[in-house]
Amino acid sequence: MNQVNCECGFSVRNEDEDRVVEVVLQHVASTHPELAENVTPAVVRGWIELMPD
Repeated sequence: MNQVNCECGFSVRNEDEDRVVEVVLQHVASTHPELAENVTPAVVRGWIELMPD
């Protein structure tokens, strides 16, 4: 299971890594727009934690 936790308390967890990246990018754009230009899919992939199912 792929998981990303944001410092603001937002969390996303999904088996599909691409889906996690998509949701995190949407979250950053809507909640942290000041960071959006620096948060790329590659950056988000670096944030993903692998969790047991």
